[in-house]
Order: sequence, then C-alpha cells, then structure tokens
Amino acid sequence: MSMEAHQSHGGSANTIQVRFDGEPGTRFQAALTIEGADRSMTHELEETVPIERIYEGEALEASVRQMSREGALTVEVRKGGSVSRSSTSGQGSVVRLRVR
Repeated sequence: MSMEAHQSHGGSANTIQVRFDGEPGTRFQAALTIEGADRSMTHELEETVPIERIYEGEALEASVRQMSREGALTVEVRKGGSVSRSSTSGQGSVVRLRVR
C-alpha cells in the first residue's frame, strides 16, 4: 500500500516528509533533528514500518537503527524537489540521511 503525503492545504518549501517503509512489522528507532531558522529540535521515535511523519524546517538529519532481527527498512526523506532514500536490513544496522 502506497503512503502519499497530502499537502493540498498549502505545503511550503520547508515541508519535510519522512517515510519509513520496508518489510511490514520491522521495528526501528530514529532520531530526527529538524533545523529551523533560529532553532533545532530532535524528535525521537520507536516505531514499526510503515509510518510517515511530516515536519516543517529548513533541514532534517535522520539517524535510524533497525531493531528487528528479521526484516528490511527503507527511509525516504523529501523536501521540495529533493529526495534522499536509503535501505538496510539486519538488526543494529543504521541509516543516516540529511536533507536541506
């Protein structure tokens, strides 16, 4: 099942979409640092794929660790026309992405 962001209510150039996908049920931990004009905020997650989050900011840095022994994990970050995507599999493996 595809999960698309619905930004019909005025998504700005600073809208950052983060999609965690892969083999359903794969568990992960993530630290997402969202940078704004005058501050930054870190959002920590412990979730199961698939899940999607939307943030507002100038940049986002993500560090995502797969917690499940089995499964696979894909992290996709979209901002404006830019897309960064990385995949991994195996417990303890880490994905790091940064988008400006």
